[in-house]
Amino acid sequence: MAGLQGSLKDFEITDILQLINMNKKDGCLEISSKDKTGRIFFEGGSVTHAEIDDRFGESAIQQILIINEGTFKFIPDLKTTRNSISLPIQHLMLEAARNIDEWKQIEKLIPSLDLIVKVVENPDIDTENIKLTSEEWKMLTFVDNISTIKEIAKKVNQSEFQTAKTIYGLITSGLITVEEKEGLDSILEEIDKQIMENDNKKNNNTKPNDNDKKKGGFKKFFSR
Repeated sequence: MAGLQGSLKDFEITDILQLINMNKKDGCLEISSKDKTGRIFFEGGSVTHAEIDDRFGESAIQQILIINEGTFKFIPDLKTTRNSISLPIQHLMLEAARNIDEWKQIEKLIPSLDLIVKVVENPDIDTENIKLTSEEWKMLTFVDNISTIKEIAKKVNQSEFQTAKTIYGLITSGLITVEEKEGLDSILEEIDKQIMENDNKKNNNTKPNDNDKKKGGFKKFFSR
C-alpha cells in the first residue's frame, strides 16, 4: 500500500479507512487541504492516534473528516508514541459517514469556516419562544461580529466541525448570520482612509512654531 495516495475528489475518506483496516496495515494516513494537514495513525489496521493543528484524538478525527478538498497519502510503518484513540475502526467509519452527511447539510449555510459570525440585531422571530441549548448560549457569548468560525472554534476549544454545527443551529434560529470576511476588510479600509484624511487635515492646518523654525535652521546649517 506504499502507493496509496490521491485526491479526495476521487475517494471517500471512509473507503480509505476501510482499506487500511482490511489489510491490517501499520502507518500514517495524511489528509491535506490547502491550509492544514491531519494525520491518522494505524497499528494492525486499528486507529491509535489522530492529530490536526493543536487537536488530538476524537476531536482531531472530527476535524479531519470534514476535509473534502485536498489530497491523501498513506505512509507505511510510520509510527507514533501517542495513543489518543481506542475506538474500533467500524465505529470511526460510522462516525465518519454520519459527520460527512451532516457536513453536507451544514455547508448549505456555511460554505466556508472563514466566514465572520454576526449577531442579528433585530431578529424577525419571537425571541420569547426560542429555546436554546446550553451549548448554543455559550456559543452566543463568543460572537463578537468580527471573529470567524475558525477563530471562535479556538476560543471555545471545540473542533471546527462541532462549532460549525452549533452555529448552523443558531443561523436557522434567526439569531446570527455569517458573511464574507471581505465585508469587514472593506469597513476597516474605509476607517483607515478616514483616519488618514483627518491626519492630513490636521497637518495642513498646523502652522510651524518657533521650535520648528529653529529645527529648520539647524538642518540648513548642518547641510552646508
